[in-house]
Amino acid sequence: MDHRGEEVESWQIDQNLQLLNDPEDQDTFYSRRWGRTSAPDLGFATDDIAKCTTRTVQDQLAGSDHRPIMLTVDLNMKRSLTYTPPRWNYKKADWSKFASHSDILTTRININTRQIDKANKALTKAILSAAHECIPRGSRRNYIPYWSEELQTLQEEVTEARDNGENEPSVDNNIRLKAKTARFRRESNTAVRNSWHKKTAQLNLEMMVRNCGDLSDR
Repeated sequence: MDHRGEEVESWQIDQNLQLLNDPEDQDTFYSRRWGRTSAPDLGFATDDIAKCTTRTVQDQLAGSDHRPIMLTVDLNMKRSLTYTPPRWNYKKADWSKFASHSDILTTRININTRQIDKANKALTKAILSAAHECIPRGSRRNYIPYWSEELQTLQEEVTEARDNGENEPSVDNNIRLKAKTARFRRESNTAVRNSWHKKTAQLNLEMMVRNCGDLSDR
């Protein structure tokens, strides 16, 4: 639980990968200097492969500080198709139409009944019906809300700098890689914060109640 762990976690989320490690697995690394064990050896896979993969920590091998890990992929295991549920596109919503449509539908609800669960179910159905009529929906695989062409370009620059550093090791290439990586992380973190602030700023309970109609006056 430190900045390096957060970097790995962010990378995992960005790449849409599943962690194969189990919290109950045996530690894989023994530090001779500090005399303690830890589990820094991580296994990742895409969702479809992760569902048919098992991770097993093996016995000590030779004099290595790390225990060997075996990842077994069962190709005969039946895979379930991944499903990306459609999301509401609030930016393209027709809020005037939604307010009018939901007002008409909620007016028909009998609020004098003592069956509160039935009335609540009718209200939910009316709101969803109006939403389906006025708010478009869709889905995109591996969709990242804050991603932009600028971040894509910066990520490609980091990849290119890393390739140059590995193929032609030098102080200059190493400095260039660190600079590109630092800028990408800085811009990525800023984009995440801005996206979150923009999303939360749009949450308005009063407008929501107003669009659904004031049932208490009926």
